[in-house]
Amino acid sequence: MLCYGNNNTLGAKNVLDNTKFVENYCLPSIKSVKAYRTGRDLNNPIVELNSDETITVEFDDLSDEGSSYDYTFIHCTYNWQSSDLIYMDYCNGFEYNRVDNYRNSMGTIQSYIHYSLSFPNDQVNFKISGNYILKVVDSYDHDKVVLLQRFMVVEPKLSMNAKIRQSLDPSLTFTSQQMELEVDVKPLGSIDPDHDIVTVVCQNGQTDNQLVGIKSTYISQDKIRYTSPECLIFDGCNEYRNINIKSYSYQTPQIVRIENYGAEMHVRLSPDFNNFRQDYSENPDLDGKYIVKRDDSNDSNVEADYAWVYFTLNIPELENTDVYVYGEFTGWAINPDYKLTYNHQSNSYELKALLKQGYYNYRYVTVDGASGIVSHSRLEGNHYSTENTYQVTVFYKSPSVRYWRLVGIKTISSRFTVN
Repeated sequence: MLCYGNNNTLGAKNVLDNTKFVENYCLPSIKSVKAYRTGRDLNNPIVELNSDETITVEFDDLSDEGSSYDYTFIHCTYNWQSSDLIYMDYCNGFEYNRVDNYRNSMGTIQSYIHYSLSFPNDQVNFKISGNYILKVVDSYDHDKVVLLQRFMVVEPKLSMNAKIRQSLDPSLTFTSQQMELEVDVKPLGSIDPDHDIVTVVCQNGQTDNQLVGIKSTYISQDKIRYTSPECLIFDGCNEYRNINIKSYSYQTPQIVRIENYGAEMHVRLSPDFNNFRQDYSENPDLDGKYIVKRDDSNDSNVEADYAWVYFTLNIPELENTDVYVYGEFTGWAINPDYKLTYNHQSNSYELKALLKQGYYNYRYVTVDGASGIVSHSRLEGNHYSTENTYQVTVFYKSPSVRYWRLVGIKTISSRFTVN
């Protein structure tokens, strides 16, 4: 007996509580949310202040009735809490503008409306740097939040040197990656490094294991260094698993069968297994990201179809532990829509998820029921040789301003610097 569920149970909730950090969020009817620097759909959504660069955010609305949407922006602190600023402090233009670029799907079994938005644009521009949230709302009820999406605006004032190596801790040598980081703060002038500067390090796009406010090990007038054996250590984890559903005309090795019934497409994946004790195998991935693509189409945004994709993880039930599918397509979050259910008859975890045609990276993460601790390695393995992308962001707040400026950013890959 199958117990696959789609888990679309998200109800009304306070998604903008100023006392908590703001996560990516969307209504269950909103799918395939992508945010990236325009022209580079695998790049993170980051633009330079006062430049010609723009960010593109795309999403599909699968609800039965088309809706009209407005958008606005929220400036945030380094830890993604709403800043104590009014809209005109950080943006030029009207506070709400219409999302007016949309198209209906063409020739698909699942009908949807594809929305696309690029900014800054003629209606709105950013005055200051920092973390931002794109907030999409119902045009006729601005209290109804449809989508929240993180992005960044940087004013690149600081340079950084960074490298990734094996951990200096002997117990972590073969499982972990450690960053050595030096930040040149001379362009900021006289600062208090313990209060004016916050450094954040993120592995891939993952937010649940990012390191915030790392303690420095050396401070001079010009530089701050982070080189302690106890800091900037990440599990190497493993390369992401992948699904190729760019075509329903053939089956890739990850797929058992593809069926069309009940006016819906159904894709059953080969069972997955616990990779924890498996030797490391180099398998190039997208570091958790995904691409919307239909092989026989020149316009996948509106011609790619949706299918119910069936995940199966063949492992014994984990006591007091929840299991989730995780990646960019889940919002880089522990998303209730992607929680697996245990089937005691088949002795496996199962999930039924609605995905658009494309190429997806994913992994299985666990959440401890007592502590809430998230583990990316418990079901995937842990190897220092894994290729991971790290992003370093440096935020600065002087006593004379009320917000955290994003003044430095650097991205490096462990593949070329692990030693």
